[in-house]
Amino acid sequence: MRSHMTFLLLLTSFWGTHAAALDANEEAGADAPPAQFLVYSVTWQPTFCIMRPMTGGCDQVPQAFLTHGIWPYSASVGDRTNRHPQFCSTSPSCKGEACAMSESDMKHVLANEALRKLVTRDPEGMFAHEWRKHGTCSGKTVQRYFQDFVDLRKSVVIENPAKFDSMIGRATPFAKIRKVFPANTAFRCYRDHKGEQYLHEVFYLVDEGGHPYEQEKNLQIGVQCAEQDTWIPRGALRSGG
Repeated sequence: MRSHMTFLLLLTSFWGTHAAALDANEEAGADAPPAQFLVYSVTWQPTFCIMRPMTGGCDQVPQAFLTHGIWPYSASVGDRTNRHPQFCSTSPSCKGEACAMSESDMKHVLANEALRKLVTRDPEGMFAHEWRKHGTCSGKTVQRYFQDFVDLRKSVVIENPAKFDSMIGRATPFAKIRKVFPANTAFRCYRDHKGEQYLHEVFYLVDEGGHPYEQEKNLQIGVQCAEQDTWIPRGALRSGG
């Protein structure tokens, strides 16, 4: 376990050194404005496995939105529509630096069965990265931050599940996909080398209790979904959806 944690620490250190490469619309850093709302991010895993087919679990990719993370966010200002603190030192689990997860914290988080049902099959690297980049800005302990992945999952709703299900395996105009989700959502897409567009992630804007936060209208994280036909690829159905 210790050698595995050493690898994770090196991995998160690598990500951290590359964090300065911000998108044109992004404003981020440990000294960024205080967060005003949370982004509960979920990934349509069949799309992710098209992007990164060697990821653990992609041998039988679940047909489901898997939890990516919870990100403290600040309101958009002008063309800065992706504003957030990152790599902070304000968590009670840290001591004046953007701290990595300890071996004991990782073990405790991995033992959370309810959490494991919501995330990818081999989540250690993701957990280590999500904690150091976003969890350290939450003002919470490691264990509380990851328990919120479970407690706030209630915010992930689809207003017309039957309509969404009918879109799986097909290319559908993005405007129609947008309509099956609530107003407090934003989206990220993936476009392949042929220009085909895939639904990648849905971002639920919520408050600390998981209630919809609708004051922010301009959030854009990553690749914007163009108004074109958009694939929602199929995966393997699993119990609990």
